[in-house]
Amino acid sequence: MKQPARNSLLAISIGLVYLWFGALKFFPDLSPAEELAKSTVHVLTFGLIPDGVALILLALWETWIGIFLVFNVARKTVVFMALVHIIFTFTPLVFFPDQVFSGGMPFLTLLGQYIIKNLIIIAALFSMLNVDLESIKFKLKRLQHPLSSVILKLGSSHKES
Repeated sequence: MKQPARNSLLAISIGLVYLWFGALKFFPDLSPAEELAKSTVHVLTFGLIPDGVALILLALWETWIGIFLVFNVARKTVVFMALVHIIFTFTPLVFFPDQVFSGGMPFLTLLGQYIIKNLIIIAALFSMLNVDLESIKFKLKRLQHPLSSVILKLGSSHKES
């Protein structure tokens, strides 16, 4: 399958997931992650946005991403918006570990599994951007940051296996 066709398939499938999960948030108590989403946005915004409003804004953001991905509108911008969104979905691992881990790490609750599956979506979103791992490695080498050497080592060990 050629890259554009593969990217279209990824965009449509990720778009449908975003559309579905976002639409559920418009209806009280339908989303299994509703309370966690409200709590997370509450912490991230320091309580400045009321929980109900925050949930509607999140639902709009997710459905907007979904619709735009499905219909291939402003794909690169939408992929970046999805990446921003999905990175924030990992914050409950730090803010609410009691809700995502069952008996401590690495034992995940259903909500924890719901969050961790986003790693696959992140990889697919980067794939849609046609990110070249070699160019990332080159940029990381230029950064001279302690974390960049760790990331480079991880990338090298993956390549060897």
